Amino acid sequence: MVPRLWLDNYTAAINELSRKSRDSLTAALALIDLMDDVAEVRAQVVVLVNGVCGAATSGTAQLSRAFYNAIRQQELGSTITGTLDCGRDPQATDGAVRAFADKLVKGDPQSFVNLCVSRVDYEIKVAAAQTCLNNAKVDPVKPRFARVPTGDETCDFCLMLASRGFVYHTEVAASHAHAHCDCRVTPSWKAYEVEGYDPDALAVAWVNAVEEKAARRAARKGTDIDTERQGIMDAYARSARNARLKAKLRKKAR
Repeated sequence: MVPRLWLDNYTAAINELSRKSRDSLTAALALIDLMDDVAEVRAQVVVLVNGVCGAATSGTAQLSRAFYNAIRQQELGSTITGTLDCGRDPQATDGAVRAFADKLVKGDPQSFVNLCVSRVDYEIKVAAAQTCLNNAKVDPVKPRFARVPTGDETCDFCLMLASRGFVYHTEVAASHAHAHCDCRVTPSWKAYEVEGYDPDALAVAWVNAVEEKAARRAARKGTDIDTERQGIMDAYARSARNARLKAKLRKKAR
C-alpha cells in the first residue's frame, strides 16, 4: 500500500514549487508596463512565462520521478533510471500567452496577469502527471495508474476519474490535469492500494457533486436538472476528446 504521507509530501512539494514560481512570475510582470504596445508586451511576457515554466516543470519532473521510483522500490524492490521528460511544449506556452493577450487588447491587464500566473500552475500539474507516465513508458514492468485526490476539495471531473481506481494504462486516460489540481497520478505494480483512497466512496461523492452542480445550474438558468446533468456529461466527453488530441500533439512535438 502506498502511504498517504508520500502523497501528501509529494503534493506539498509540488505546490510549494508552484507558489515560488508564480510569485517569481508575478514580480517579473510587475516590472513591465502592460499598457504599452500589445505586441511588444506579449513578446516580453512569452519569454518570461516560458522561462519560469521551463524551470518549474524541470523541478516538477525530478519530484515526479522520485515519487514513481519510491513506489516501485516498495512494490518491486528496485528502481529505474527513468526519465525527466515531462513532455513540455514551449510552443504551447507561447500560444497560450498570445491568447491571453486578448485581455490587454480589451484593456484588462490584471486578467492577463492572472491567466499567465495560472498557466504556471497548470504546466506544473501537467508535468507531474506526464513525467510519471513517461517513466512508465521506459519501464520494462508496466504499472497501472489511479488518480488520487490529496486536497481538501476535488472537482466533479476529477472525482469521476478518481472513482475508477487503478484502471488506467494509457496516457490519455491518466494524464488529465488542470490548474490548482491536487490530484496525483499514482502508479502501482502489485498492491493497487493507497492509504485512505476509497474509489467507492469517491464514486458516491462524484454522483452527489454532479447532482448538486446540475441543480445549481438549473436554478440559475431556469432549466431542469436532467438537462443540466446531460450537459455536464457532454462536457466530460469533450474533455476526453481534448485529452486525446493533446496527447497526439505532445507525441508530434517530441
